[in-house]
Amino acid sequence: MQDSESSQKKTEEVFFDMIQAYEDAIFRFIYFRVNDRATALDITQDTFTKTWLYLTRGNTIEYPEAFLYRAAKNALVDYYKKSKSSSLDSLLDAGYDPGSYAVTDEVLRQDDIQTVRTILDTLNEDDKQIMFLRFAEEKPIEEIATLYGKSVNAMTVQIHRIIKKLRGRYTDSQIL
Repeated sequence: MQDSESSQKKTEEVFFDMIQAYEDAIFRFIYFRVNDRATALDITQDTFTKTWLYLTRGNTIEYPEAFLYRAAKNALVDYYKKSKSSSLDSLLDAGYDPGSYAVTDEVLRQDDIQTVRTILDTLNEDDKQIMFLRFAEEKPIEEIATLYGKSVNAMTVQIHRIIKKLRGRYTDSQIL
């Protein structure tokens, strides 16, 4: 009985340490993908709930950060499988007015942001996550390399190639 209590306390301690260390980063990772605070909070909660269930089954997590990002990515996949595209009626109910005119600068800024999001969406999941970790989370290349099991030099080259690919796609989108 003593062992199970001590094991449960250890599990709780590990889990709460993970929450304290990674909750904000996981939320930002998810928010960056869904662009809706309430949805991002729900998916973040789902990620940590599934992590808790994994731990309570007696499993251990060797690399908590990598585990949580993978769990968050899986939760995002589940979310997108469940979500359906919006109809015009639901957009109108939400306040969208197709007859209204916005300030030109704001329209152009939003269009540019959407272009960047669209271009980022053309990357494979690993490249998206690497860009997110490097530029949104401002993780050092050494840490990202460790997460992906690569040398620092290999990760530096990969990041450079991803940026070059993004610049080319952005330039091509501006020409069209």
